[in-house]
Amino acid sequence: MLSGGGTRSGPSARDRYDAVPDSGGRGVAVWRTAFAVVGVAMLAWGVYLGITRVPSSQWLGVLVWLAGGIVVHDVILAPIGILVGLLVLPRVPASWRPALRGGMLALGVLAIFAVALFFGAAGRRNPSAVPQDPVAAVVVALVVIAVGVVVAIGWRAVRSRLAA
Repeated sequence: MLSGGGTRSGPSARDRYDAVPDSGGRGVAVWRTAFAVVGVAMLAWGVYLGITRVPSSQWLGVLVWLAGGIVVHDVILAPIGILVGLLVLPRVPASWRPALRGGMLALGVLAIFAVALFFGAAGRRNPSAVPQDPVAAVVVALVVIAVGVVVAIGWRAVRSRLAA
């Protein structure tokens, strides 16, 4: 069996790909349950607002937008994430991996928001709807994400040196 410590020679699949270890505590289960309850409540609130506040003539457009988000995730973002996970993460120090994973997640979210921002700015009639230059806003967000990744890597390095 290769799950866990591995019984064959060499590192196990879990060790090789730096999987998240089993949590094992009651506190973790309580937090996960709390987050799940909050998530379901937020989803229900969003559905309620969509039904009560969005005009029925726009429901098709909203559904197309939501379906497009799923397609973008499955066709573009997920394969990029898999490729980065297979090609980049094994080649960087293990201490960098959590920060790089977080940065990739943030970049995926930014990509989705950037599409909406660019389309919203393209045909705007009201300049206050998207008041700044969308390209500049996305570039600033990219810089913030990059700085966050570098700071997280540095912080982890400092913590590991202090602990040693």
